[in-house]
Amino acid sequence: MENEVFETLTHYLVGDRLTEILEQDEEYQAAKLHESDAKNKFESCLTPEQCEMFQSYIAASSETTANIEHLYYQQGMKDLFALFRALS
Repeated sequence: MENEVFETLTHYLVGDRLTEILEQDEEYQAAKLHESDAKNKFESCLTPEQCEMFQSYIAASSETTANIEHLYYQQGMKDLFALFRALS
Protein backbone atom coordinates (compact mmCIF):
# COMPACT_ATOMS: atom_id res chain seq x y z
CA MET A 1 0.00 0.00 0.00
CA GLU A 2 2.79 2.42 0.94
CA ASN A 3 4.51 1.89 -2.42
CA GLU A 4 1.25 2.62 -4.25
CA VAL A 5 0.97 5.93 -2.42
CA PHE A 6 4.53 6.89 -3.35
CA GLU A 7 3.96 5.81 -6.96
CA THR A 8 0.87 8.02 -7.16
CA LEU A 9 2.64 10.96 -5.53
CA THR A 10 5.66 10.57 -7.78
CA HIS A 11 3.51 10.49 -10.90
CA TYR A 12 1.55 13.55 -9.79
CA LEU A 13 4.51 15.61 -8.58
CA VAL A 14 7.03 14.84 -11.31
CA GLY A 15 4.90 14.93 -14.47
CA ASP A 16 4.48 18.32 -16.11
CA ARG A 17 6.08 20.20 -13.23
CA LEU A 18 9.51 18.72 -13.85
CA THR A 19 9.23 19.37 -17.58
CA GLU A 20 8.52 23.04 -16.89
CA ILE A 21 11.47 23.29 -14.53
CA LEU A 22 13.84 21.69 -17.05
CA GLU A 23 12.62 23.94 -19.86
CA GLN A 24 13.47 27.01 -17.78
CA ASP A 25 16.88 25.82 -16.54
CA GLU A 26 19.69 27.33 -18.62
CA GLU A 27 22.34 24.86 -17.41
CA TYR A 28 20.13 21.93 -18.35
CA GLN A 29 19.41 23.42 -21.77
CA ALA A 30 23.13 23.99 -22.42
CA ALA A 31 23.99 20.45 -21.30
CA LYS A 32 21.22 19.01 -23.50
CA LEU A 33 22.54 20.93 -26.52
CA HIS A 34 26.09 19.73 -25.85
CA GLU A 35 24.82 16.15 -25.52
CA SER A 36 22.91 16.41 -28.79
CA ASP A 37 25.90 17.84 -30.67
CA ALA A 38 28.24 15.13 -29.36
CA LYS A 39 25.73 12.39 -30.21
CA ASN A 40 25.23 13.70 -33.74
CA LYS A 41 28.98 13.92 -34.39
CA PHE A 42 29.52 10.42 -33.07
CA GLU A 43 26.65 8.90 -35.04
CA SER A 44 27.86 10.49 -38.26
CA CYS A 45 30.99 8.32 -38.01
CA LEU A 46 29.07 5.05 -37.63
CA THR A 47 27.79 2.56 -40.14
CA PRO A 48 24.00 2.01 -40.13
CA GLU A 49 24.46 -1.23 -38.16
CA GLN A 50 26.71 0.45 -35.61
CA CYS A 51 24.28 3.35 -35.33
CA GLU A 52 21.44 0.91 -34.59
CA MET A 53 23.51 -0.81 -31.89
CA PHE A 54 24.41 2.57 -30.40
CA GLN A 55 20.74 3.62 -30.34
CA SER A 56 19.88 0.35 -28.58
CA TYR A 57 22.56 1.03 -25.99
CA ILE A 58 21.32 4.60 -25.44
CA ALA A 59 17.74 3.35 -24.96
CA ALA A 60 18.83 0.72 -22.41
CA SER A 61 21.03 3.20 -20.57
CA SER A 62 18.25 5.80 -20.48
CA GLU A 63 15.81 3.27 -19.08
CA THR A 64 18.25 2.34 -16.31
CA THR A 65 18.86 6.00 -15.47
CA ALA A 66 15.12 6.75 -15.42
CA ASN A 67 14.54 3.88 -12.99
CA ILE A 68 17.37 5.07 -10.72
CA GLU A 69 16.04 8.65 -10.72
CA HIS A 70 12.54 7.39 -9.92
CA LEU A 71 13.85 5.42 -6.93
CA TYR A 72 15.96 8.36 -5.72
CA TYR A 73 12.94 10.65 -5.89
CA GLN A 74 10.76 8.24 -3.97
CA GLN A 75 13.43 7.65 -1.35
CA GLY A 76 13.74 11.40 -0.91
CA MET A 77 9.98 11.62 -0.30
CA LYS A 78 10.17 8.78 2.23
CA ASP A 79 13.05 10.49 4.02
CA LEU A 80 11.13 13.78 4.09
CA PHE A 81 8.03 12.09 5.54
CA ALA A 82 10.19 10.34 8.14
CA LEU A 83 11.72 13.69 9.08
CA PHE A 84 8.27 15.26 9.43
CA ARG A 85 7.16 12.37 11.66
CA ALA A 86 10.30 12.70 13.79
CA LEU A 87 9.79 16.45 14.21
CA SER A 88 6.11 16.19 15.18
